[in-house]
Amino acid sequence: MGRISGYALLLILISLECSAQVDTTFIYNNNKPYGSLDIRIANSATWYYYLQEDKTFSFRESAPGVKTNTYLDMTSWDSSPYTQGNLREKNGSSDSFVMNYRLLHPQNYNASYSPGYPLLLIMHGLGEAGNCSEFECHHADANWSPVTNTPAAPVNADSPLLNNDHQLTNGGAAHLKARNAAGDKLPNDASLPAGAFPGFVVFPQDLNGWNNRPAEDAIRIVRLLCKKYNIDENRVYIHGLSNGGHGVYEVIKRAPWMFAAALTMSAIDDGFINNVQMAPAIAHIPLWVFQGAKDQNPTPQKTKNYVKKFRDAGAVVRYTEYADLGHGTWGTAYREPDFFTWILGKNKANIHTFSGSTTICGAPGLKLELGEGYKAYQWQLNGQTISGATGATYVATVPGTYRARFSRVANPTEAQWNRWSDPVVLTAGEGIPQAQIKQNGTVLLNDLNNFTNARLEAVGDFGHYYWYKNGALIDFPGDQDDTIKYATITPAMGAGTYTLITANFDNCSSPVSAGKYLFFNNQAPLNITAPTNFKGAVNGVDITLSWSDASSNENGFEIWRRRKTEGTNYTAWEMATLTNANVTTFKDAGLAPTATYQYKIRAVSNAGRSDYTPAATGIELTTGTDTQAPSAPQNLVAVAIGVQKIRLTWRASTDNTGVRDYFVYTGKDSVSTSSTDTTFVVTALELNALYTFKVRARDLAGNMSPASNTQQGSTYIAGLFYEHSTGVTFDLDSVHWESPEFTGVVPTFTLAPKTQEDYFNFRFDGYLLITKEGAYEFRTGSNDGSRLRLDGAVLVDNDGVHDFKMVASASKNLTAGAHRINVDFFDYNEQDSLVVQYKGPDSNNAWLTIPANALKSKDTIVTGISPDDGPEDSFELSVYPNPAAPGAVNIKVQTVLNDPVIIELIDPTGRRLIAEQYTPDQLSDGMKLPAQQTLANGIYIIIVNQGKITTRQRLIIRN
Repeated sequence: MGRISGYALLLILISLECSAQVDTTFIYNNNKPYGSLDIRIANSATWYYYLQEDKTFSFRESAPGVKTNTYLDMTSWDSSPYTQGNLREKNGSSDSFVMNYRLLHPQNYNASYSPGYPLLLIMHGLGEAGNCSEFECHHADANWSPVTNTPAAPVNADSPLLNNDHQLTNGGAAHLKARNAAGDKLPNDASLPAGAFPGFVVFPQDLNGWNNRPAEDAIRIVRLLCKKYNIDENRVYIHGLSNGGHGVYEVIKRAPWMFAAALTMSAIDDGFINNVQMAPAIAHIPLWVFQGAKDQNPTPQKTKNYVKKFRDAGAVVRYTEYADLGHGTWGTAYREPDFFTWILGKNKANIHTFSGSTTICGAPGLKLELGEGYKAYQWQLNGQTISGATGATYVATVPGTYRARFSRVANPTEAQWNRWSDPVVLTAGEGIPQAQIKQNGTVLLNDLNNFTNARLEAVGDFGHYYWYKNGALIDFPGDQDDTIKYATITPAMGAGTYTLITANFDNCSSPVSAGKYLFFNNQAPLNITAPTNFKGAVNGVDITLSWSDASSNENGFEIWRRRKTEGTNYTAWEMATLTNANVTTFKDAGLAPTATYQYKIRAVSNAGRSDYTPAATGIELTTGTDTQAPSAPQNLVAVAIGVQKIRLTWRASTDNTGVRDYFVYTGKDSVSTSSTDTTFVVTALELNALYTFKVRARDLAGNMSPASNTQQGSTYIAGLFYEHSTGVTFDLDSVHWESPEFTGVVPTFTLAPKTQEDYFNFRFDGYLLITKEGAYEFRTGSNDGSRLRLDGAVLVDNDGVHDFKMVASASKNLTAGAHRINVDFFDYNEQDSLVVQYKGPDSNNAWLTIPANALKSKDTIVTGISPDDGPEDSFELSVYPNPAAPGAVNIKVQTVLNDPVIIELIDPTGRRLIAEQYTPDQLSDGMKLPAQQTLANGIYIIIVNQGKITTRQRLIIRN
């Protein structure tokens, strides 16, 4: 057989690529800023890629020589709705595995639906890779190749190598729920629920991390899916977490034309997009970036730095930072109410305007953009085609209504054009208001503290801040971003006129600010006559200063102030104000009462200064007393957050001089919070007690406010307090227990509140009520580590990364009563489980999982008391069993009052299901709660009210 000519081979390649959608240089190019690009799906008639559907590639065998050809179940939920498949490379007689993937189809998929279904590509984290994570490999090392299989892979049926399921661990269930929420609704249905995604979801699984080649293979999978299924190529999206966030940036760097939106959660970096100056190439893709404030890889500042560079390049970036989270942001991100609606609202057909702006302000105009690389483009202004506008970008200089379209085919017919974009209305603008500079302290240095630097601040928030000295743009020392809001000007930068121009990210800029004239090293000329007759008058906590203006060439007066502390000691000088010219009075209001202040004044201008006056010590004045009390704190709330630990929160008081601190009252006792914070945690409380709290504010003069509302809190404990965080660890002693990301209460030992499937930890704290004295043993079963303490002593140590393992304690004699119980747990990856059991008289001397009704501090739990804290007003409430099945909930109220008792049951949405009134006698021996047979599984609130007493208790319904 003869050779194929180069021209014939090119024709075959073009045919196989099916017009390739975009210019071939966007598919195969050895000269990209980051190196080579190869996302071809066909290289020749005999060398191409294809999808092998309904089969997972692995070396697992169900019998000798018999491949399982299916994924290994590694999720804690049923992942079977995701079909399986793998990408393969065919090259002559060679047929090689490339990458496994899982694919979720839309419900009631219609291959004829126009314009097709959206597709979401999800890049998993490093821990869910097919072989090597950051810490371990399922087989050999990262150099092992499934093509060469050296050394030979294990063939056992439970080998996690190439499992093709673990990548669904974080996000798989959430996206299945979103797919299911769409029901049979089509993507263009306006009635789609907010949390629905009516399209395809694909989870490829890399081998060792999302570097360049796996990122390109993921693109190939998307390209082949688009050819096989009815997918709207204007609505292809991508998101990823941790190392998968890096993978997102690697992918959009290689195929920016493919994606309508991209989202990253805790991305470890920006895929080096900014290192290779490719931010402009991806700027047309809307981005949503999620970051944990406690994350150390990446830190918030690292993420903010590259987000700003994206914005500088014209990208529209939505940035969400979670104050209490570390690295594991994805679970919270998926619960954002508009997570899926934001995604579905993005479309490649629509125009991206630089920085999202719709204003044209000056030259060169406003950049408009579609995805680069398509075969043809067309732009219109006010319905008329713009001659010569045939590229992916157009710079608009004329206000009006713009729209554009592109074609995936060269020289398209009308039918071959993509749809027109939504119209974009541009208006003319004159920039933004004149920039303003605020000086923090003097600009005629050195100051009274001998401080040498000038501190300038731009007023307002903008995208860019351009600082100038004598009309020349300043390059600040070091490698810091020069467009900074706060500028420190040092003596080395020199005296001169400093100005500012501010600009939005679209570079729509302001007029130049008024100048600040800076002098250093006491070089400002003494060319102004100092003010005279400087004096002050005291009126309560206000001091009014006055002086005589002895000059005609000042621009204003600097008033300097410091406060006497002890003896002859003072605080540092601070500039209280800079007045305008010709002003002769200044009121320094709201000072500390009975405090001594010292003042100096000098006249200043752009060209010089006067001496300070008085030249020596300044004038001293002492404020009067303050008799005005602060307002009462409002909305006091008490919440138990731990064993013998109650958190109080309230709305701040106001005062004419300022609040110094708050006092928390518990009965007749009180304690200062030593701060102005409106949250305070009361600790070391007596167990099984009821407390009444109130709060008062104290101002700077010691005046006490009226008391807040009273609020009750209880240290009776039913259930367990838990602390939960995310992060990788290999043992319990390495966990940072001091800063949990999530806290709450659960009825028993459970991992149900976990926010992700791998890499997390729990600490449980509560009481175990022993009713029969005797010898007890305890054990934990866990995957991975667990540890149990009782009354502070470690009884079970089941620590470390391991498969499910039970470890039992020695026998221990326990008295009847409540015993403090703590259990710590961590999960590394793959499976997670926790079982906590005991054996003794309370369990008929058989091993028993500790039940919820044994996890309490007292047999009868009291949760409410009257504001008067009187024993005649208290009652005891019991709800049992809890958790309970529908129809099995009993309630018991014991009270000394004769007032009617109102029982309410509230569902998770706040809807009142039960509201009944009873006499105390009806409830004293307990009764079954009515009308509960139809309750669904979930958490409910029971509210009990009698006279002035109101208390709440959580009820868990579980079939």
